[in-house]
Amino acid sequence: MIHNLARKIASWLSKELEQEERAAVMAYGLELLLGAVVKVVCFVTIPLLLGILPQVMAVLLASVVFRLAAGGAHCTAYYRCLIGSLTTFTGLGFLARWLPETDIPAQGMALAATLFAVIVALFRAPADTPAKPITRVGHRRALKVISLLVPLCYVAVVWFFPLRRDLVAASALGLAFQSFTVTPAGYRFIEWLDVFLGRLHSILIPGKGGVKNAA
Repeated sequence: MIHNLARKIASWLSKELEQEERAAVMAYGLELLLGAVVKVVCFVTIPLLLGILPQVMAVLLASVVFRLAAGGAHCTAYYRCLIGSLTTFTGLGFLARWLPETDIPAQGMALAATLFAVIVALFRAPADTPAKPITRVGHRRALKVISLLVPLCYVAVVWFFPLRRDLVAASALGLAFQSFTVTPAGYRFIEWLDVFLGRLHSILIPGKGGVKNAA
């Protein structure tokens, strides 16, 4: 849907600007932009309606910052990535809101998540994919160093700044989940989720978005 919309807008825009030879480049840029807008709208609107926006934002922030350096598995199609991540982060947001009602210490969770992330960063990061391989040695070394620094900076912030327990728990869950996606087990889980969502989509909308159509 986003791909087709981007192509139509790019085709019209390139004709208006008399730069039809750049239609493909415009379509690619518009597709990235539209995809990002849809993600932002979904990740703000749905948690807001469910009353867990702060918790989901904390999960998302911790997860994204670590992912930028450590990498990790991801789905092979845009909509699968959107549905999978939105479902996961929303579930973690609900869990984070509930955890402060238990005796589980939020700072203890943050410390455990940090330890897990550091171990994963030492032995697995940066984790690439066939679609986006990391080939330069210097680049890999820099990403590993950043992967180690992110959880250390995170635990320092949690330890020395007065943050709400639910937000600390949420960020710990986000960091732990993203660390998991860097491991072999995490890759297998995301691969299973990718196939499951593809098959589900092929059942709901036959002929579109099935496993064979994965990008």
